[in-house]
Amino acid sequence: MTQVFEVSGMHCGGCLSRVQTAAEKLAPGTTVTLEPPRLTLPQGSALDAAAINAALAPLGDYRVKPAG
Repeated sequence: MTQVFEVSGMHCGGCLSRVQTAAEKLAPGTTVTLEPPRLTLPQGSALDAAAINAALAPLGDYRVKPAG
């Protein structure tokens, strides 16, 4: 099952690049989009929002929550 998260705090291409780079380190194949601001983990990845948020925290005010 593919996991999709809403991302808050992304406003530009630079933000997207920072989030994408951090997410790729956690789960290669992760995709991040700006419109809508989403992070999609590849199938088979077993990460939760807390793990992703911990990786994003040093980069700025980026936070994820499960999309719903």
